[in-house]
Amino acid sequence: MTAVRIPRLSRPGVLESIDPERLFALLHPYADFFANRSVTIEAPDSIDCQAVIREIAKADRETPADLLDAISLIDELANTVAVELLLDRVPAQTLGIDLGGKHSSADIVTAAWLSNREKLVQTHALSRIKRVRSYDYFQASQTTAPKFVTPDEGTLQQLEQEIDSWHVERFRAPGTKVEVFENAQEVEFSIMHGSLFRRQTVVENRQFGFQSFWPVQSASAIYNCEFGELRVNAKTAREKALYCRLLGKHVFGNENLFPTGVKYTLDPLREFEFDALAPGGVEGVRDVRMIELWLGDPDDRYGVTTIRKGSDLLDWAQAKKKNIRIKRRLISATFKMELEGRKSDLAITVRPPNVAIYSRGPVSSTIEAWLSQRGFIISKQPPRKPRHEPALAST
Repeated sequence: MTAVRIPRLSRPGVLESIDPERLFALLHPYADFFANRSVTIEAPDSIDCQAVIREIAKADRETPADLLDAISLIDELANTVAVELLLDRVPAQTLGIDLGGKHSSADIVTAAWLSNREKLVQTHALSRIKRVRSYDYFQASQTTAPKFVTPDEGTLQQLEQEIDSWHVERFRAPGTKVEVFENAQEVEFSIMHGSLFRRQTVVENRQFGFQSFWPVQSASAIYNCEFGELRVNAKTAREKALYCRLLGKHVFGNENLFPTGVKYTLDPLREFEFDALAPGGVEGVRDVRMIELWLGDPDDRYGVTTIRKGSDLLDWAQAKKKNIRIKRRLISATFKMELEGRKSDLAITVRPPNVAIYSRGPVSSTIEAWLSQRGFIISKQPPRKPRHEPALAST
């Protein structure tokens, strides 16, 4: 399966920034194709970059697939961020270029295509993940974060086959590739698969016609090893659910590990702040405090999480004139609930969209009544907003 297809170059000047010797090494295998288009590739100094660009821009069925892949990858990856990702995966000394020389980003990417094509394609997949900004989040259904173990090649092939079957049943091109990138705290999955067949109108030499092809579509998933959360970027809700199920099945051995239903929310904290934790008239509840809050960075590509801990975070926020009406994502919150007639406080942790951790004994009905009444359990009824007046206030 080819790595990528684009009908035009986003930055035509990239080709002109490649050293002539290296550009010749890239294009010479396709000299016959260019010769048929009246473009000569005979020596480094003879290459007409503008003529090459024109032929790539009007690519048709006769255009070599490898040539399109090469130009497309160089076009996308000739930037500082992508080069850093590449050099993390490919030792600089294996690229066949002088370490002290003057090399543009396009030079380095072209050298990688010529010397280590597979690693360059992997870098392309990883760079796509880094550009994604919008994810849906799915919390593991168990109380402790599931341990990630690097899947072997056979496991990845089974995963690819099941993803592929799902897409083929929806009339998409066969072919799926899953790449896994591990770091200290997170594991990133790049998922490339075929999309729906496409026909589009094209014009060449003033003649109108159609171009037909199978586009490549990409999705991504990132597993946070610290708190057992999977975030997924894909086109549809069904596709996101597919990756939750299949990554759970093949990587963690439990296809129900990342349920996709939405039961819990922390929006009352953002909407009501201090009043969100009022006892709310629930029998037996004397006081509720927030002792821990996890906040996600607005740019969730990097998985940065801020954790605040204290004896009463909302009391602290009120005293410091801080508020929670911010754009940051509310990942997890832990409350301490004080009940009448009970010496020790109860701990309640809420992790949207589907996890709440608390005692499941006789007190669970009280906890669930409070979570529902305050709006932390999603229902059709809006949460009420009484003033936060703990029962102990009058004593």
